[in-house]
Amino acid sequence: MSTHELLFDQFCSIQASFESSRHIYRREHAPGQVRRFFNTRFTSFELRRYMMHLYFSNGSFTISELVKVSDFSRPTVNSTIHDALELRYIEEVKGKPDKRRNNYRPTKPMLDAWRNYCNALIENPKFSHSLRLAQTIMLMRETEIKQPNNM
Repeated sequence: MSTHELLFDQFCSIQASFESSRHIYRREHAPGQVRRFFNTRFTSFELRRYMMHLYFSNGSFTISELVKVSDFSRPTVNSTIHDALELRYIEEVKGKPDKRRNNYRPTKPMLDAWRNYCNALIENPKFSHSLRLAQTIMLMRETEIKQPNNM
């Protein structure tokens, strides 16, 4: 994997973490992006963010983990997992030591859709402008902290 691909994967992971920690809802989606992935219900869209965050953090996720990190009920999470399994956007991870816990991970199409979504964010002029502005502010703050007080 090239350095560019590794950095982009890291960005995708950070974006999943950021979006699952904040309730950001982007209304601008083109075909093939995550919101239109297996249905358009808001709940499923939000849960996919948590799924991607847990996947990038742990390599898989369980229903209990999704219930714990989200504000959704176990039946809602179960229903979303069932829909995603039927459509083959997630798969069960076999061979885990604890048979009582079903572990899941996204399949290649779901990972590709998340990468499409992240790529669309980067190409969006508003997002890239905000990102550059945030980077500038962070650099300025670091510089201010490193400078000795001249009082």
